[in-house]
Amino acid sequence: LKSWGKEYKKGFTGYFILLFLKERSMYGFEINKMLLEITDSRVIFQESGIYQILKNLQANGMVSFQWQKSSKGPQRKCYTIEDDGLVLLEQFTRDYLLPILTTATALVKKHFPDMK
Repeated sequence: LKSWGKEYKKGFTGYFILLFLKERSMYGFEINKMLLEITDSRVIFQESGIYQILKNLQANGMVSFQWQKSSKGPQRKCYTIEDDGLVLLEQFTRDYLLPILTTATALVKKHFPDMK
């Protein structure tokens, strides 16, 4: 279960990051904090993994970053979603995520009717 959950978490983390950046620009630390908050700390995300995903998204033109001064230490990268990231987010949501959620919801209701 742990291995399977890890793969699914890893697969969706990039999607969650893009959704957060659609709301506003953020630092990697803020993204990690938002992930913990939204999962009520039931899912732990490694900061190094978040930064690796951000690096990959940046290399593929989905996000960009600017260095910003910090009052608490060295400059930090502040990430912003780019137009290609917005297009990817919309297409993935429409073509993959919504059909998966619809299917999963129907199957969970059928096989686990008492689960909430």
